[in-house]
Amino acid sequence: MGLHSVVKTFMLGIALLSMSAPALGQLDPRGFVSTSTAGLSTANYYFARPNDITIIVSVMGSVARPGRYEISKSIDLLNLLALAGGPNAEGASDKVKVTRIVENDGKVRLRQFEIELGELTKLTPADLALQPGDILYIDRSGWAMARTVFEIAVGSAIIVTAVSQVIIATSYK
Repeated sequence: MGLHSVVKTFMLGIALLSMSAPALGQLDPRGFVSTSTAGLSTANYYFARPNDITIIVSVMGSVARPGRYEISKSIDLLNLLALAGGPNAEGASDKVKVTRIVENDGKVRLRQFEIELGELTKLTPADLALQPGDILYIDRSGWAMARTVFEIAVGSAIIVTAVSQVIIATSYK
């Protein structure tokens, strides 16, 4: 497992621990029932009309409300991202990474692909359709990553400066 995978797994754990569920029984403008399903389902969020066929998908990464969503089959990728609150302050809003379980010739495989949201006019409804078990991942923006690198560099410089000052101060005694 590479460092990138370890970081993503760690961030996923933090995201799952920091989730906040919507109020029980809240209605959204389209008439979907939005509930926290603690103890009733494997999903953290539920968005469907009564008697709708539902699927469970996951939204991870830099979004306002990451987690597992039980949603109506009619909800597409863009609407799911809206239900998840969209990218947070650090999220890249131009593309979504999708991991999907597919079966070919009796073999189950993971298929990963990106959907460029900046090119919506080139996308068809089939491109935005979700399937059971899909995992959507919103990466951090380039600016957020650059800020993190800068913060690490500044913190390291402060530590090096402090240690050098201690060494200089103790060598003059």
